[in-house]
Formats: sequence, structure tokens, C-alpha cells
Amino acid sequence: MCEDSRVRTSAGTTEAGLSATEDAAAAARWGWDRYDALIIAAAVVATLFVHPISAMLQHPYWFDEVWVADLTRVPWSRLVGFSSVAPVGFVVLLKFVPGAGLQRGRLVVLSFSAASAAMAYVLVRTCSWTSASRARFAGTLAALVTMLAPFSLARNDLKQYTCDAFCALLIFTVAVRVDRASQPTPVWWLAVVSLASVPFSSTAAFVSAAAFAGLLGSAALTRSRRRFVELLVTGGATGVLLVTYLAVVVLPNDNADIRNYWIPFYLRGLPWTMLHDGWTRLSALHNWLAMPTIVFVALFVAGLANLARLRERALVLAVPMLWFEMAVLARLRRYPFLDRRTSHFLLVASIVVVAIGAAGLLEVVYRRWRVVGVAIGIGLAAGFAVRFAPHVNGLQLPSEDVRAPTVYVAEHRTSHDVILVSRSASYGFSFYWPHGRLVAAGIDTGQGFLPSVAGLDAIYTTGATDDAVLAGLRQAVARWRAAGPANRLFIVRSHESGGEEVAWDRAFAALDLHPRELAVGPERLLVVGPS
Repeated sequence: MCEDSRVRTSAGTTEAGLSATEDAAAAARWGWDRYDALIIAAAVVATLFVHPISAMLQHPYWFDEVWVADLTRVPWSRLVGFSSVAPVGFVVLLKFVPGAGLQRGRLVVLSFSAASAAMAYVLVRTCSWTSASRARFAGTLAALVTMLAPFSLARNDLKQYTCDAFCALLIFTVAVRVDRASQPTPVWWLAVVSLASVPFSSTAAFVSAAAFAGLLGSAALTRSRRRFVELLVTGGATGVLLVTYLAVVVLPNDNADIRNYWIPFYLRGLPWTMLHDGWTRLSALHNWLAMPTIVFVALFVAGLANLARLRERALVLAVPMLWFEMAVLARLRRYPFLDRRTSHFLLVASIVVVAIGAAGLLEVVYRRWRVVGVAIGIGLAAGFAVRFAPHVNGLQLPSEDVRAPTVYVAEHRTSHDVILVSRSASYGFSFYWPHGRLVAAGIDTGQGFLPSVAGLDAIYTTGATDDAVLAGLRQAVARWRAAGPANRLFIVRSHESGGEEVAWDRAFAALDLHPRELAVGPERLLVVGPS
């Protein structure tokens, strides 16, 4: 008994559980093998089958995607200046995708979806389960819910959110290994992974802070002073470098328009007001979570309890810390809270904990009442399947298509025809114009820039207000009338709000114009002049 106590003390733990020696023996018995590799490969392949790859390659980029796609045409030297649009590393990956057609950039998004499912398995499998079979069961469950949750199935768009989720799971996985009682991973590994992730995912900085906080809490609980100091020094140095990156690369390129856009998703008031608003937003996501909100929260708490039972102290502390951190940032109006897209990384990390909770619950019940355990498992699986099934192979993107009118104008215009492009349409028009070179002017818009096609004497409206639309239309009409009656004025519009539609109607009425519509896509092309 005394010998066992000495072993526990040398391992740095004061609580009951497996000793360091037993932990090492368990790791040897339940080490990774070909079955784990097969499960990971199956998770990656299955992810490809639940997303509509053909539709993803054919459906034109809509407004929120195409201004990310535009950055693939921006010179390398200017990428840092547009880091508010998308992380620099993510855009670099898009630039390496061969070919510009067929919206191939979405394959990068899909790749990170598949990698997230695989990393969910790796994270859960890395935890200190009491047997290999339980570890594989819980890991498989985590991979499945990460892959099939409706909020994951909806991520077909050309944005960095699936990359955010993968980086979050990767950082938490390394944190679990660093927190290992026997044969721990060196702390500097977490520092390296954190610093390597942040150029690809700005939210990796938030996840890294939560991971180091969890490790510090774990060291405090085990009363390991040397470990605590090591984590404090390494975490502090990593934090300084992460803050420096954000301060030098990201924050200077932030803009007021995009901050104002997210005002409805910030938090306000005192803590209980924030809690109420947070619960309201989480409740609104129940269909995307594929379970009632109360079930999600209950299984999340059960997951934390199961992780505590497994002595995964760092992860138990880190995931709630991430929620707290994001709430504080939302209260400071620096990052939106529980928006389905921008909080994708938070939802993915949380649903992995939910899967751990479900696995632990089923294990406890099955051990005592097998029939009841099987029944609960079938019920949970059926309830989850009913909610995610409608989203499988679904392309949940708006039916915007600025590509069709852009290509039509390129094929049918003459050298004296005049082209007028609305501000929102300019992003897709510049991307889809055949053989054109995109020029990005740095303007303080919600996208941080306004694109145009080099060498094409098109006119672009600078906004969606009555004055901006009328000014652009006046300029285009003046040029069109000067060109002669045999020429035409093409008007390309896209992603119009109700107010912008009214602005265009007023501008047409003010100039006594009656453009005709050409049905070349869901967003009609307007033409003034002869057929």
C-alpha cells in the first residue's frame, strides 16, 4: 500500500485511480492498431458520401463565398491586408487548388470536414479509457456525431469554419496528451501546434488559451508546482506570440462594417442577461444540433463528468473555459456568440463532449441493465437520425447565381456596350468574368475591399443606398447615350436587399428607364437598348 502511494506521488496525482505504472501498462495493452486506422479511414470516406460533392462543384459561389474566392486572385503580397475576410493560411490553401472552374475551392472545406470527423475520433480515443473497446466505441460515436450533426452537414460553403473546427480538435488532442500522467507530451508541442494553427484559423488563438488554462488548472489540482511553472512560462510565451500575430495581422485589417454586421450576435448587459441571451440562442439551434437543447446540455454535463472520471482534467476545464471565453469576447463586442457559422468550432468541440457523455451513460446503464442500455442507445440513435437525415447530401446555399449573367454579358456584349455592376454583384462578376484579372481596391466595406476587372471599362456602384445607386446609374446612362442608339446597357445585380431593390426602382424612375429582363439565371440580367 505504501509503495502504491509512492508511485502515485511520483506521478503527480493525489486522487484515486490508476497509478502511473498501471496507466503505462494500460497504454501498452490498449495502444493504437490497424482497427483504429480503419475507423479513421472509414470516417473520412463516410464524410465524403454525406456531402453533395457534385452539387458543391457545380453550384455558383454566392455572395458570402465569392469574396473569399476573390482572394485567390489577389497577389500574394496583399493577402495579409485582407485577413479580416479570411485567415491568410486558409486563403493560401485555396490558392493551391488547381484550376478556377467548378468551384473547386469547396473541396478544401470538405477536406476539413472529413479531417474534423477523423480528429474527433483521435481526440476521444486518446483519452484514458479503461479498455480499447470502450475507447473505440466512444471515438466512433464522436466521429459520427461530428460528421452527421446538421450544423456540420450544412458546411458546404467556401468559408474557413470547418478549418476552425479541425484546429480546435487538434489543439485539444495535443492538450490531452500533454496532460497525460505517464509519458506526457512535452508542453512545447502544444505551443507549436497553437502557433502553427492560428494563420489558418484565427479562432485557434481562443482555443489555445482555453487549452493552456485547462492544463494549468490540472497542474494546480495535482499540486505539481514544477509542472504549473512550466505551463505558465510556455503558455505565457505562446500567448504573447499569438496576441502579437493577431495585433499585427488581424486587428489592423478589421473594419467597422463587419463589426456592425455582427451586432445582433454580441452579448449585452449583466451576467444573467448574457446567460438568458445565450440560452435563447442555443435553444434556437436545436434543429441544427439534432437534439432538444436540454438533451444537448444534459449530455454535455455528462460528458464532462465522464472525462473527470477518466482523469482528463485539462479537457474537463478547457471546454467550459472556451464557452466562457467566447461569451466574454461577445460581451466586449469582439466576436459573435453562437452564430451557427462563426461558432462552428465551439459547437463541434462541444458535441464531441456530448458524444463522450452519451458513451459514458450507455456504458453505465448497459453494465447494470443490458436491455435498458440497448433501448436507450437505440432511442438516442433514432432521435439523432431523424433530425440529421434530411440534411444528408443537402446543399444549403442561397440560389444566387451571378455567374450566369456575367458569362452572358461576356459572350454577347460588343465593344461599345456599357456594363453597370452593383456593389454586391461586383465580387462574383470580377471572379467569373472570363480571362479577366481581378483588381482589389482596399475600401472599408464589410468585405474589406471592392473588386473590379482589369482592362474592362465597367462601372461599379459603390453602395446600396439611393444616392449610390442613382450616381452609378447616371454615369452608366450618360456613357451609354454617348455611345449611340445601337448599343446596350447591361445591368448586373446580385444579393439585393429589399432596400436596394427599392433604390434601383427609384433610380430607374428618376431617369425614366424601363430595362427589360433576360432570364439567364435566378437573378435576372437587366438590359437597356435594342434587342
